[in-house]
This record gives sequence, C-alpha cells and structure tokens, in this order.
Amino acid sequence: MRILGISRGTEYSPNLAGNDAAIFTAVADELRGMGHVVSCIGENEMVGFDYTRYERVVTMARDVFSLVMLEKETDTATQQKFINSINGILTCTNKAKVATLMLEEGVPQPEFLVGEHRNVLFCSAGSKDEIVTPLWLKNCEGSATVAEDTVFCPTKESFDAAFRHLEERDVSLWMVQEHQEGDLVKFYGVEGTDFFQWNYASKGHSKFGLESVNGKEKGFPFDARRIKRYADLVAKRLHVPIYGGDVIIDEKGGFWFIDFNDFPSFSSCREEAAKAIAKRIEK
Repeated sequence: MRILGISRGTEYSPNLAGNDAAIFTAVADELRGMGHVVSCIGENEMVGFDYTRYERVVTMARDVFSLVMLEKETDTATQQKFINSINGILTCTNKAKVATLMLEEGVPQPEFLVGEHRNVLFCSAGSKDEIVTPLWLKNCEGSATVAEDTVFCPTKESFDAAFRHLEERDVSLWMVQEHQEGDLVKFYGVEGTDFFQWNYASKGHSKFGLESVNGKEKGFPFDARRIKRYADLVAKRLHVPIYGGDVIIDEKGGFWFIDFNDFPSFSSCREEAAKAIAKRIEK
C-alpha cells in the first residue's frame, strides 16, 4: 500500500517537537516494516498536494487555515483516505465543539460555558450563566500553542486578567470549564484496536506546567476500561481514531474528561503506540 505521512509543524508542538517527530518517524518505520511504501511531507506542503497516488494519508497536521483549505479543495474520496480525518482534526482545535459533542454523547466532564467576546452562547446542563471560580479559561480558536491558551483562574480577579489578555490577542471564542480536584491522568488510545495506555501527568512531559495545579496524585483507583469506552466513543464520532486526552479521577474512582486531542506524542508508550497506529492505518 502507498501511504503518505504529513508531519506536524514545530509551532504546534510547544516544548514537545522532538516527541511529536519521534512518534511520526516510529509509525512510518513500522509501516515500512509491514511492507508498505511510505512517503512524507510537512504540513506546510499539504495544500495543493496530489493525493491520487496514495491509498492512505496519516496526518499530524494542526494548522487550521491549511486544514480548512485542504477540506475545501479535496473531494469525499480523498478525505476518506485521511487518518485522522480533516474535519475531526479541525473539531479538536475547538475545545468548545469537543465539549459540546461529549455532552451529547453523555461523556462525564466538568460543567462549562461557551462564549464569544463578552456574550455567553451556551452553558452545559447544571451550569449557570455566570462565571464562578475556580475555573479554567480556554481559547477555542485553534490548538494551544502558548501558555495563555489554557489558564487556571482561582479567583474572579485572575479570570478577569486572563480574559483581558485573550481580548488583547483578538481571541473571540472561549470556554470556561469548572475546576475539579483529583488525580490528573493522561491517556492515549487507538480506536479500533485494544491499545490504551495511561499515566499520571506528573510522570510525563509537560507543555506549559499546568499539571502542577492538581498537585501530586493520590493514586485513587479507577477503571481504565470505562475511560477507553468513552474515549473510543468520542474518537468514532470525530473520525479521529488516533487520540489522547486528560481525565481527573476523584477519590471514589469517578472521572471527568477535561481534554481530548488528535494524535498526541505518545511519549510514554511510543513503541507500543506505533505498532497499534500502523495496524489501524492498514485496517
């Protein structure tokens, strides 16, 4: 099979460029070892590219403008070659869309509000149309590339300051998410396979050091199989089979999804992940 790989631009891998490059290379090597012919380009080359020669396209791209252009200029048959899907990746760059989708699917998550400029557009069931701290303020206009895209706000004053900073950056679409206490767990999965790994956030690499907000994990027991079932549900809905995310675990083993991402770096489980991703691409 002829397979094209599209690597992620370094600007979309803050403090993790080496890890993203490593999983991309590992997957390509795994596919070649399975007998496939693999070519690679960067995401800055994907608009206007000729995809007719390839049966599969595996992409880590996250540039919103290029992805929108790519979606517009390609037909359905070409888009179906992409793993993860173009539309699914674009959805993952908008945290409000992902949270709303998870709400529709009954995925456990903290209460949230979505707003544009200074107007609230939507509030999840049980939440009020008001800002109550502590909370997380999140930029919903693209993948997080700087620390100010996801900010913990313990007080109303800290929220006001963070919100003003978003306005200064001309960010209009935002989300606030209720803060939950508990163990912060990062998970990695490949839908359509048995692969699913997790580790405590304190054990892995950090983009911006936000994991320190929840402090040292207590080791609360939980059922990872339930998390995988919910994660696979979201992955299927988005057509994003290669995924990662974060959950908060409470002392009773309950959990809340607080993030879901397309094609993470799999840095803590790269070898096993590369094998599972390659099998999923072949499938």
